[in-house]
Amino acid sequence: MRIAIYLRLSRESDESTSIDTQRDAARRWLVANGYDPADAVEYVDAGVSGAKPLEARKGMRALMADKPDLVIAWKLDRYARSVSEFLRLVAWGEEHGVRIATTDGTINTATPTGRMVAVVLAALAEWEREMTRGRITEGHATRRKQGRWTSGRAPRGYRIVRREDGAYLEIYPEEAEPIRNAWAALVDGGTVAGTAPIAGLSEAQWRRLLKSPTLRGQRDHKGELVTEEDGVTPVQFAEPILSAAELKAARRRMEELATGQDRAPRHAAPMCSGMAWCYRDCKLNGGTSDKGVPLYRCKPGHTTIYAETLDQRVESEFLKVFGRAREWTVRLEGGNDLSAEMEEVREQAERLALRMATAGPLMLPTLEKKAAELEASYAHLLSEHDPETREVSEPTGRTMAEAWEAEDQSGREHLLRLMNLRVTLHPRGAEDRLSFAWGPTEEEAAEAELAGIARTEEELSHTPAPLTPEEHEEIRQDILDDIAHQEGLR
Repeated sequence: MRIAIYLRLSRESDESTSIDTQRDAARRWLVANGYDPADAVEYVDAGVSGAKPLEARKGMRALMADKPDLVIAWKLDRYARSVSEFLRLVAWGEEHGVRIATTDGTINTATPTGRMVAVVLAALAEWEREMTRGRITEGHATRRKQGRWTSGRAPRGYRIVRREDGAYLEIYPEEAEPIRNAWAALVDGGTVAGTAPIAGLSEAQWRRLLKSPTLRGQRDHKGELVTEEDGVTPVQFAEPILSAAELKAARRRMEELATGQDRAPRHAAPMCSGMAWCYRDCKLNGGTSDKGVPLYRCKPGHTTIYAETLDQRVESEFLKVFGRAREWTVRLEGGNDLSAEMEEVREQAERLALRMATAGPLMLPTLEKKAAELEASYAHLLSEHDPETREVSEPTGRTMAEAWEAEDQSGREHLLRLMNLRVTLHPRGAEDRLSFAWGPTEEEAAEAELAGIARTEEELSHTPAPLTPEEHEEIRQDILDDIAHQEGLR
C-alpha cells in the first residue's frame, strides 16, 4: 500500500506544530492502524501558508501527482485553511481512490460519515480563521482611533513608549531636531536633495515624510487620514514636530522646485528676445559690441543693431498701435470636477434602495430620511459640478499705455508676447531697417479659422464626418487666398 505523510508548517518558529511533532504523530498513527512507517513517503511544505491553493505548494503538488492510496496528516488545518480548498482535496481523493485521514481521528474519507465530518470541520476551521482575522483588524482599527501605535517601527522623529494600556508615540529629540533644521534650510531656499542629509534621510524618504501627515503627529491608513468617530477630526498620535503652517511652507517650496517658479528671471536677455528676426529668418539674440554696448544679432552674423535702438522703436510702435486700447486680464473659471463624489452618492442611493425594498414599517421612516439627505447632497454636488475650464476676459481699468508705463522689463515682454510681436531687422542701407507685425501670421490665422470651422461642424452634429486631408488642405488654401486678398485691398 502506498502511504503518504503530508507535513506543513507556516512558520519555522512555531514549536507547537513543528515538522518533527507532526511526523511523530503520523508514525504513531500508522503503527496503531497496522501500517509500517518505513513504507511511508513524506511530502513537506515548510514555511507555506495553509491558505495557499493546493497546486501552489511544492509538497502537495508532488503528492497529488504521485496519487498514493492513503494520505495522513496531523490535523485538518495541515491540509487547508479554507473549505473550498479542502473540498477540492476531498474531490481529488474520491476521483483517484485516495483515502485522506488525520492523526487525531477526526478525518477519514473512507466512509460517508467521515466525509461529512471532514466538510463540517473544514467549515468550522475557516470560520475560526476569519473570526480571528476580523478580531485582529478590528483591534488595530480601535487602537488607531485611540491614538495608540499599532505595530511596526516608529516613524522618523518619534519613538515608541509603553504605558499601562498600550504603546504610544512621543517626539524623539535626537531625530526631531535635525528634521526641524532640514525644514528651515529647505524653506530658506534649499532643495529636497540638499536638505535630506540634514534630516538623516534619503531624498525619497524626506520627500515622502514631507508629503505625509506624520510630522503633524497624525497618520494615514491605506491612503486615508485616520480620524475620530465623526470622520472629520484627525486623531492626534503625538505632538507635532512641524505645525500645519510650517508643513504647508515646505510643500509650497517643493512645488516651486518642481515647476521652476523659484528660478531668477533672466534680466540679461534683451526685451525682444525670441520676438526679433533678421531678414534671412534667423532669430536675433542678445550680445554686446566690442565696447560692451548691448546688441541684437543673429548667430550667423548677417546683421546687428543696438538693443536700445530696437527696444525704443518697439515701444513707440506698441504705444502707437495699442496705447489707447483697454487692457484686459484673463482668468480661469470652472475646473470643479465633482463626478467622483456624485458617483459615491449614487452608489449609496442604490444600497439604500435595496434596504428600503425589504425594510419594515419601523425602519422605513429612518431610511426615507436618509434618502432625503442623499437627494439634497446630490443636488448640491450637481449645482457645484463644473468640470470644464473656461477663460474669462475682464477689463483691468487701465489703458495699454498705462500698463506699459507701470510694468518692468519682464512685464513689458509679457505684453509684447500677448500681442504676438514679430520684429524683422533688414540689412544696412534699407530705407527702414525695422518692420513690425502684430497678431498671428497668415499661416496661424488660417489654422485658427480652420479649427473654428471644425468646432462649428461638431456643434451642428454630434458625430461629424472628419475632413479628409485633401479637404483640409483645400479649405486652408481658400482661407489663405482670402487673407491675401484682404491684405491687397488694404
